[in-house]
Amino acid sequence: MRSIFILFTLLSFSLFWPVFLGKVNLNGNLLVSFYRLYGENLPYKPTGWDQLRIYFPFYKITFDQFKNFNPPLWNSYAFSGHPHLADFQSAVFYPLNIFGLILPQIEFWHLLRITPMILASFFMFLFLKNLRINNRHPELASGSSIKIPKRVRNDTSGLSTLASLFGAITFGFSPFILTWGEEVIMSPHSIIWLPLILFSIEKLLNPLPNLHSRSEIKPISQEHSGSVSKGVYLAIISLSTAFSFFGGYMQTTIYLLIFSFAYLVFRLWQFRERVKIFARLTTFLQIIGAFVLGTGISAIQLLPSAELYFNSARASITLRETLFQFLLPIESLLTLLAPDFFGHPATWNFFRGGVAQYYEGILFVGITPLIFALWVIFTKNRDKLVTFLAVFALASASTTLDLPTSRLFLSLPIPFLSTSIANRILFIPAFCLATLAAIGCQKWLAERNKKIIKVILSLGFVYATIIFVLISIKFFNLPFFNQGNFTSAKNVVVALRNLVVPLLAFGVSSFLIIFATYVNRAKSLAIIGIIIISFLHIFYFSQKYLSFAQRETIFPKTPILEFIQKNQVYFRSWAIGGDTFSNNFASQYAIFWPEGYDSLNNRNYSEFTFAMQGNNLDDYKQRSDADLGTIGKVEEIMGNKNRKRLLDIIGVKYLIATGEAAPIVEEQNFKKVFESSGFAVFENQQVIPRAFLASNYEGPPQIDATGLSQKEADIARRKLIPQKLLSDDFDFRNVLILEKPSPISAQYGPGSAEIISYKPQEVVVKTQSDQPKLLFLSDNYYPGWKAQVDGEETPVLRADYTFRAVPLIPGEHLVRFYYDPWTFKLGLGISLASLGFLAFYALRSKIFNFKF
Repeated sequence: MRSIFILFTLLSFSLFWPVFLGKVNLNGNLLVSFYRLYGENLPYKPTGWDQLRIYFPFYKITFDQFKNFNPPLWNSYAFSGHPHLADFQSAVFYPLNIFGLILPQIEFWHLLRITPMILASFFMFLFLKNLRINNRHPELASGSSIKIPKRVRNDTSGLSTLASLFGAITFGFSPFILTWGEEVIMSPHSIIWLPLILFSIEKLLNPLPNLHSRSEIKPISQEHSGSVSKGVYLAIISLSTAFSFFGGYMQTTIYLLIFSFAYLVFRLWQFRERVKIFARLTTFLQIIGAFVLGTGISAIQLLPSAELYFNSARASITLRETLFQFLLPIESLLTLLAPDFFGHPATWNFFRGGVAQYYEGILFVGITPLIFALWVIFTKNRDKLVTFLAVFALASASTTLDLPTSRLFLSLPIPFLSTSIANRILFIPAFCLATLAAIGCQKWLAERNKKIIKVILSLGFVYATIIFVLISIKFFNLPFFNQGNFTSAKNVVVALRNLVVPLLAFGVSSFLIIFATYVNRAKSLAIIGIIIISFLHIFYFSQKYLSFAQRETIFPKTPILEFIQKNQVYFRSWAIGGDTFSNNFASQYAIFWPEGYDSLNNRNYSEFTFAMQGNNLDDYKQRSDADLGTIGKVEEIMGNKNRKRLLDIIGVKYLIATGEAAPIVEEQNFKKVFESSGFAVFENQQVIPRAFLASNYEGPPQIDATGLSQKEADIARRKLIPQKLLSDDFDFRNVLILEKPSPISAQYGPGSAEIISYKPQEVVVKTQSDQPKLLFLSDNYYPGWKAQVDGEETPVLRADYTFRAVPLIPGEHLVRFYYDPWTFKLGLGISLASLGFLAFYALRSKIFNFKF
């Protein structure tokens, strides 16, 4: 096993070879070239956007707070304050994060990028080596004198080493894992635990040395492997479940659990003839208990994330039409034969129909794996597991295609599944096809069956047909073919050119299979050759897609940003132009920013920024963004008086714009205070202090509530708050709009408020006034934020739709806002209790003596 692990490690390192020459696997060229503030003009691939906009800055927030011995609960730099730990994609508790405390951010990033291929391959190898299938060879069954290779005949613990290696590389280095890791770094980390869970299920359901033995499976508590209880596999299931949740991609974890449950039920049904119903039920309940325990371990992540989900846009906005647009056109199935059939983003010629990006439609697993998978699917007397995997692969892949069944599924009110893009499920077909390929490889090694040649010829015919169609479009301009994606002759050329490498891999692999089919002794060498060819194809694929950049391009310092860092104090900054500076970049630089981009964000704040630009809340459909309207001409952006009031309220003191925009910006009471390399920083002369004392408050505007329930009336009134804030006769600098009455009636008079400490989870403000006041803080109101006035608890009121306010009596006060969410504390308690139970069980079961 050690040598296999080393092999997978070396193969993974080979894909990221530029890293060992000092480069960074992050699209720094895109960062410094697309975003004009950096002033570079380097060639780049249009890939890895979210790595820059979300995930890399996330880790800066996480480890900065961990290193200060604080749980990273809150991000002060985006969305005017935003839950960080509760954001599932922050993956705060993922086990590998321990290395982030000792490694520099870039080195830790590379650890996260490389390990999925190593672990996915190794776990898949373990699963396949222990996968028991009906492997009775016809030659042995008939008493034939034909020699069956010893490697197959004596391998009763599962698939052979070669077949397992083939399947492990197919899944571990699958294009899905490679491309998704390049776009969403945590998504593979939520997937790689699937084969380890199934490995444990196989061990629990198959403790006997021979699949065809009629002996009864003993209850798990009675089964031991040496001195190690079989309960070790229950612990593996629990930890793998927790690690998948901690991996930071809820949708794929849910798919993983659904598939694991279906696999468990199927295998129990498959073994029904040799296991009594009581033993089956006992085993089933024990395994389900392991999944529940793993979920309990991850409660520290799940409960805060659930709270954020129900406070986000995703829980309430109907995104049906948007999700339909991401469904793949049926012709996407052609990418099973050629991943770049519809072009490639790296060469700027991707032309597949639909909204989904290149990586969101990855179906390709390899040419040879597809040959073996198809062959074993259509073989007579196949194991029932083959049928299960084939059906699951087909069903899961079909949910990503633009079919009536897919649209029906997305129309169902299922949290996380029907509110997210369906394409995330494509790792399930990849896993199923990799397993089928390994089973097919094993069967081919064990049998002298020439029917695989029919599969090769059939695929060859499909390739030939595709080429004929493309040539017909190109040279004959046939009306029937001159439709859809291929209306451009250029697209035809792209498709033809991108068939060359897959055809080469198909041709060489087919030759090896056909040759070894007739020369049985050459099968082992043929499989080794096929594995090498498959990996070389993946190597070519990865080098085309992955981005590597010089270290100096990774969030470099600029004079503009350094000026803001030095002068911002606690005020926020903003940039005009979507290609100037992206919102979440500010977190990497520790710059306070009013915008944000995240799949889970505080709906109240996102609605507020939308409505305060003069938009109608009934038209609100944003899913991931809270923006101030940065795209457009400077005249249009700065000419919106509503936007100017929005900037004043949320504390935007500094504005970044091109130097030539100075006359327009300065008309809105901004003053140029710094300039460098064609960009300037303008100071807002009318910005409201981030904390100030208000002298009065009003409730939400009144409406005609006839025929409305109290809840409906409250919602309708609340929607009018932004309109009231924008009205010319409303004194937003002295008057707040509160949704609940204040216990103290604020009055006009002098007063002061000074922020004396500002930390992510704690803000301390010193106030003084001779009259009752309302302390306003332009940070987001969110469940879990509490306040103390001179050490005594006081309620936090929601002010101006999404901010915080605290009532104060006359005098000097020290007001402390602190973030203390009950969901985190309850989740922590459940997680510790679950870990305690697992530790107790481990000690009783002698788990620590376990060896693979």
